[in-house]
Amino acid sequence: MLREEYGLPRQVRSEWLAALSTFTAFVICGLVPLTPFVFGSSDAFSISAVFTGLVFFFIGSTKARWSTAPWWRSGFVTLLVGGLAASLTFIAGWILKNIGQ
Repeated sequence: MLREEYGLPRQVRSEWLAALSTFTAFVICGLVPLTPFVFGSSDAFSISAVFTGLVFFFIGSTKARWSTAPWWRSGFVTLLVGGLAASLTFIAGWILKNIGQ
């Protein structure tokens, strides 16, 4: 059933290849928000936020290949969830920074 409905392969793929693919994607996508800071941009935070949002949307749009949702909806859902997670992380960092002051 999974093969017919979702196009899953008959044979099991290599777990090492899956691990390497996941690690590579994590490193590449994780470098995007850091890049403006590394190059010393004057507005690094805003540039980082925009590019990170674009990466979230791209990941969600790509994820739609394996789901039944349209690419734009999947992109926006991933952007919303990623943006919410990033916002909560920023708020937690801001709170922890101001605790000792």
